[in-house]
Amino acid sequence: MSNYSQLFSQQQGVLAGLNKSLSPIVAAGPSQQGFSGAELNSLNTSAINANAGATQSALQAARTFGAGQGGGGTSGLTSGITKQIESSVAAQGAGNLATNEGQIQQANWAQGNSNYFKALGAQEGVAGLYNPNGSMTGAINENNNSFSQASAINTQENAMAQDIAGFATAAVGSAGDIISAAKG
Repeated sequence: MSNYSQLFSQQQGVLAGLNKSLSPIVAAGPSQQGFSGAELNSLNTSAINANAGATQSALQAARTFGAGQGGGGTSGLTSGITKQIESSVAAQGAGNLATNEGQIQQANWAQGNSNYFKALGAQEGVAGLYNPNGSMTGAINENNNSFSQASAINTQENAMAQDIAGFATAAVGSAGDIISAAKG
């Protein structure tokens, strides 16, 4: 029992720690964000930087192409067509960034939903471990076995006592028969 008490106390400490870390996730519900602030910032920064690099490269290519038009002699003014191409490249870059940012947000919410259901399952598992009977199954079974053995011994002792009483009754009856026969 002392060993059980010590182990049960240690188990309760571990379970309380697990429960404390899982409770806020479960309390936030299934529609929570899943990325940490640093992780979300990193993903957004990567998307912005990748988009900016790709857009800048496309704009430079459009400008280089436009500079080569007209035989090389230009007034330094950008033509309307080149401006249109540059505008189209910038719009496509903005569209790509918006798509990437939207995908990051969807992944963030999906991760939060996944975190919720994993934490909920883990918390249910923790709750099952709080059952002291699960830890005491061996002791409970041994107690039941001891009771069964004591009951069997008691039954055997009662049967033996009845046998002795029956023998004594038979012996007294036989002795009475012998005495009656001797008198008669």
